[in-house]
Amino acid sequence: MIEKIIENVINQMIPHLDQRQLEHLSNVLYVNFHGLELQEQCTELVPSGMEGDEAKIKMFVASKKAVNRQDGTLKQYTREIYNMRDSTGGQVNSRSQRLK
Repeated sequence: MIEKIIENVINQMIPHLDQRQLEHLSNVLYVNFHGLELQEQCTELVPSGMEGDEAKIKMFVASKKAVNRQDGTLKQYTREIYNMRDSTGGQVNSRSQRLK
């Protein structure tokens, strides 16, 4: 995989560099990639098994946890969201849907 990347870089630089510079670039790339292993990363979204309100609430709580909210605060947020949803008999909607 590394060889393919180096080959692609060299091919894309052909119009911009002379032969000596291309050789130097190739050597530098090989030295810097030596001993490294590349792994393709999967960034596809996969179903989590959660839908609707559950997923939205978990995402909201995760965003608050990411900014270092305390566990007790996160539990309170979750409790209040469920209480609000249950008292209105509705679903948790995104902000853009409420601002129409």
